[in-house]
Amino acid sequence: MRYAHTVSRCTKNTFRKAMALTIQIEKLIGIMQLVYDMVFRKEIKGETVPNEEKIYSIYEQHTDIIVKGSRQIQFGHKVDLSSGKSNLVLNCQVLHGNPSDSKLFIPAVDAIVENYGKMSRDYASDGGYASLANQAHAKEKGIVNIVFNKIVGSLRNIASSKNMETRLKKWRSDINNLEYYSGEKQIENCLHYGQTLNNQCTEL
Repeated sequence: MRYAHTVSRCTKNTFRKAMALTIQIEKLIGIMQLVYDMVFRKEIKGETVPNEEKIYSIYEQHTDIIVKGSRQIQFGHKVDLSSGKSNLVLNCQVLHGNPSDSKLFIPAVDAIVENYGKMSRDYASDGGYASLANQAHAKEKGIVNIVFNKIVGSLRNIASSKNMETRLKKWRSDINNLEYYSGEKQIENCLHYGQTLNNQCTEL
């Protein structure tokens, strides 16, 4: 009886594993069919397959393709990150697709105002966020010093002094050294005395 019970238990475990494996295989077969259809459309029918219809990873289908200028193509997700003076993260959004950085500036500013009821005096951003419309929106929200790391055309940074502009640019470049803090008092100090940084990075 003990032997029969052991065999029965082993059979059940084997059956569960087999069923789990079957489900995984069926899922992969469905994904491979999508990959086949995508390749057939592109290589045989000569169609241009939109990025949102492409599959870049069999195991992580949510993966997006991210191209930044002439730099190397990356796969993952774009993350829009806003940090305060203490490097407290004030706003963070994992994005779908590869939206232009310049379109992310206004939503980030508005999110900080909505979440904390105030906006900081200074704002430093990556050059990809630079535009006259974004600068004007920042001024409307009461931001005094508005600095983009790189500017083009007629756009000029707004800063109380050259030293302030340099300090904000340097601070923005230190985003990779983020430290995370928590607590309402630190949020209050960050917004009242500090600056806000907007930076775009990639999560792989």
